[in-house]
Amino acid sequence: MRIDYFGKSDKGRVRKTNEDHFAIEKINPDEYLFVVADGMGGHRAGDVASKLGTLSFLKHYKKCRKKKYAIFNSMNRALLKANTAILDKADADPEKRGMGTTFSAMVISDSKAHMVHVGDSRIYLVRNDTIEQVTTDHTFVGKMVEEGRLSEEEAREHPQKNILYMSLGARKAFEPEIDMQLDLEENDILIICSDGLSNMVEDKVLKEYAVSYDPKKAVEELINLANDNGGQDNITLLITRVEPNREPDKTEPIPIIKKKPFSFIRKFIKKNTTEEP
Repeated sequence: MRIDYFGKSDKGRVRKTNEDHFAIEKINPDEYLFVVADGMGGHRAGDVASKLGTLSFLKHYKKCRKKKYAIFNSMNRALLKANTAILDKADADPEKRGMGTTFSAMVISDSKAHMVHVGDSRIYLVRNDTIEQVTTDHTFVGKMVEEGRLSEEEAREHPQKNILYMSLGARKAFEPEIDMQLDLEENDILIICSDGLSNMVEDKVLKEYAVSYDPKKAVEELINLANDNGGQDNITLLITRVEPNREPDKTEPIPIIKKKPFSFIRKFIKKNTTEEP
């Protein structure tokens, strides 16, 4: 399986700093790790939480994989370590109290995608010209949508749409979405983004750009579009495309001449040359 991917983060048009953080790691030739984290908290604590959570997760995930833990167990253990790292940092620094971050991570390996998720950043799957949000928004407004009390359109305009009931670093005990495993198919597109993108660009538009362009151009164009639409928050976007397997070229091998090469050339010339009349 071959994949093409690209990621980028932008502070947007309104915020003075960027509290998002993202990472792309090639764990081994057939294992890739992608993370998007959207930090929150005053006194620049949001960027501390998102970066600390991401780096801690990467460190412990790679450590677990070296110990031959399964991907599911490695992601679970690493997520708990990342949560503890943020809590410990907040306890040690009064200015960082209350900081936290959304956290969406995906590992692609052996034609499968494994995911862990906390908060309201999102992971989408684009397949057969349709887009599906495969994660849940851990917001009170998102819960109302799940329960049928609000429509998707009403939720998009709700003034409290970004109030989370679960995030990384909020408390020791939490129940993230873990190992939402997908069997990948050729031409699948996986999108991870912070709400600075999803709040500014509708899902159907996100799908059209992801389908129409390669990951790098799609990411750049969508971030530009989110900024054109207001850029009210930090914007982070990762796009990964599963490329079709290429068939090997069926050309005839070039003969290797081990003996008397000049003799071979003379015979070739004689065979393909006609005498003048």
